[in-house]
Amino acid sequence: MKRLLLFTALAALVPAACTETYDYDAATAGDPEGTARPHGKTSSQFVRTAFADLLGRAPDSHTLSVRVNGQEVVSFQVDEERQLVGTLDGLGDSLPLRNLLVAGLLHSDEVTLPEKSAVADPRAFIRGQFTRLLGREPNAYELEAFAAEWAADPAVGPRTLIRAIVGSREYQSQ
Repeated sequence: MKRLLLFTALAALVPAACTETYDYDAATAGDPEGTARPHGKTSSQFVRTAFADLLGRAPDSHTLSVRVNGQEVVSFQVDEERQLVGTLDGLGDSLPLRNLLVAGLLHSDEVTLPEKSAVADPRAFIRGQFTRLLGREPNAYELEAFAAEWAADPAVGPRTLIRAIVGSREYQSQ
């Protein structure tokens, strides 16, 4: 019974408590209709861009021969782009494999990067990589964060910096 009385009293007070109304301007969330959002690179775009940026060449198609004791045992055609794109497209989330591909390319014999000790001005090197890979200068926070890690961690050098930039959302969506 007490609950019923309490509920009735509250029900009587609610209309009196809510006498003010407010008008708000209409608002929308997201992009205006008809504008395109940037999408990530397709697997093919990513492979071609990574090869161009890191190796300075396009993915190649060539014949691979396996020799044993100087005699050719088997040979087959290798199409770098087709095989890599097929693998990336076969995954639900290709980002981890894209990052692994970049790490492999950066450690290949085709990449010529200076050793960390040979970089006289780390900030200039960082700026150069941002400009080359992203087409822009790093902002003050990015520059200081990379420079601080470069100075603090002996393992952070040219390859680490480039892996971080190429693995970024910005690079992936250009």
